[in-house]
This record gives sequence, C-alpha cells and structure tokens, in this order.
Amino acid sequence: MIIQPEEIFRGSIPVKNAGIVLINQYIPLLFERLNLINNHKEFFPEKQAAAVHYLQFLATGQLETDEPDLVLNKLLCGILLRESIKNQTFISPADIETMTQLLQAAIEYWTAIGSSSIDGFRGNWLIRDGLLSEQDDRWELLIEKRVYDILINQSPFSFSVIKYPWMTKPLYVQWPY
Repeated sequence: MIIQPEEIFRGSIPVKNAGIVLINQYIPLLFERLNLINNHKEFFPEKQAAAVHYLQFLATGQLETDEPDLVLNKLLCGILLRESIKNQTFISPADIETMTQLLQAAIEYWTAIGSSSIDGFRGNWLIRDGLLSEQDDRWELLIEKRVYDILINQSPFSFSVIKYPWMTKPLYVQWPY
C-alpha cells in the first residue's frame, strides 16, 4: 500500500532521524550485544529508555538529545510516545565502539555508497526528516526525498515494514526515490 503524502501529513509528527529505519535489521542484534534485551527479545525494564538514546547515538552521534527529537526512537523501542524519558543516558566507551563498528559494517555492506565515512553516512542517510503518523493498526513514516536517494534501490537493507517483538504496531515506511 502506498501512502499518499497528503494523507500522512494530517496529524503527523515530524521526526529528524527517519533514516534510522535503514539499519533496522541490525537493531535487535545490537540490543542483544549491549545487554538491553533478554533471550526472549524483551527489554530489561531499567534499560528500555536507555535504548532510545542508543538509537539516537547511532543516527546522530549525539549523547544528549531533547525529548521531542526522540519520537521515532521511542516507537522503535516500544515506549509510548506520551511517556516521558530523560534527555540523555550514559553510554560507555565500549558500547560506543560497538555501535561504531555496526555503522562501519552497514557502510561496507552497502557497496553503492562507496567508502562513505560514518559522519557522511549519518548526514546523508540517517539524519533525515520524516513525518510519522499513527493509524488504527500501524504507524506510517514518510521520509524526505533527496537527490541521491536513487541509491536506495541498490540498498541491501529491507525497511518497508518494521515490527519488533516489543512494538505494539508495525511501522510502514515509504522512502520515495
């Protein structure tokens, strides 16, 4: 189903890191390695809010972010959007290294973008405006189009529908290219 921009705009929430959906397949494994989820793919309760900031670090490299900029991260971590969380969490140097390696692996896996730097990957692909809207049975995300998005059709990543065990509804993504 193709989401029409005029349909998604009404009642939508702007997000600034919509491109994080590109690397969604890596997120459960990352959360496992960082000991944020258990063997049953459930968050340890005291670590769920921290996971929001881990995603923000992946997308932006920032360790502190205002809560309104964490909407998509909350959704991807199974946190209700109305639930308040702190604007930062401690991320250890070892965890930062793990996430840096993940980003480097994603860049190397997507041969069409060449030898992009991590900052270049973040700036061109992960830090991306989008509009998020809730429907009865799903969330929808429309991502801003950029000139070089033609490379999306060469992406090895699947991101059209995202549903983790801890999410109540799937996220349908439309990335025009």
